Amino acid sequence: MQYRHTMIRMARLGALSGLLALAVGPAMADGGSLAAGQALASQRQCLGCHQVDARRVGPPFRAIAQRFQGQPQAAQYLAQAMRRGSSGQWGAIPMPAQTRLSDADALRLAQWILSLSDAGQP
Repeated sequence: MQYRHTMIRMARLGALSGLLALAVGPAMADGGSLAAGQALASQRQCLGCHQVDARRVGPPFRAIAQRFQGQPQAAQYLAQAMRRGSSGQWGAIPMPAQTRLSDADALRLAQWILSLSDAGQP
């Protein structure tokens, strides 16, 4: 039952990701969405533990982007990791679940993070 629920949720996130990619994708090509992504990260308190290029409590966003670069389901995976939390992938300090982060905002943040793999300075 848990597996089925997870698969349904991943399918929903995939559909949402496709819609957001259509809406956000062209804007990511210009510098505007890089600033918007960082603003969203600031509003959602992500910058308390992460920075774009330097390690803080958690890994730098650019390192996350480079690790997941080219993986087709990376945005959905990262969005889910934000909402549910994760541990053991970047060291001993776990990332707590961000339950107040909406699915849409988590996906927008994940797409912004992934855009940093080949972007210049935001």
